[in-house]
Amino acid sequence: MPLRDMYEPCGQCGFIYARVDTEGWGKNSARRIMCPVCGWTAYEEINWESGEPVVLKRNVSKGYGAFRLLPPSGYCGYNAFHEHPSIEVLNTLIELLSVKGWKGYISLWNDDTQKATLVHGSPLSKFNLLKQKLSEELNNDPHCNDRANYEGNQNKAVFDG
Repeated sequence: MPLRDMYEPCGQCGFIYARVDTEGWGKNSARRIMCPVCGWTAYEEINWESGEPVVLKRNVSKGYGAFRLLPPSGYCGYNAFHEHPSIEVLNTLIELLSVKGWKGYISLWNDDTQKATLVHGSPLSKFNLLKQKLSEELNNDPHCNDRANYEGNQNKAVFDG
C-alpha cells in the first residue's frame, strides 16, 4: 500500500493525517479511518465478489477526543472517545501517564470551539523513552567521553535523524 493511501483528512477537525487501517478476509475487506487528534472515526466494510467494490456497511462516529497509551514495555495504538469520557476514565488514563510510567497523550473535543485540545501528555512523548535509553547507555559506557555534546544535541539526533 502506498504511504499516501495510509492517511486521509479527518471529516471533523480537518487534520490531514487521519490514520487508515485495513484488513481483508475472503472476498471482503474493511477500512477504518481514525483521527488521532479529535477521535473522529469512519468505518466501511466492502465485498469484492463481483470484482468491483460493493460497500456493505458504512458508518461515521463523531469524535469526543483521542488518546494513545504506550506501556513501559509494549505497544498500543491510537484510541478514540465516541462519547464524552467520564471523570473516572480520564483519571485512570492520567494515572497511567503520570504515575505508572506510561507515555502518550489525551485530547478532548470542545463542541463550543469545534477544536480538540491536548489536555495531558504529548503525542511525541514516545521519544522520551529513546532519549532515556540513549542517556543510560552513555552513562554506563566508560569509553564515551562525548556526553556533553550528546546532551546538547539529543533532540536534534532523535527528531532529525
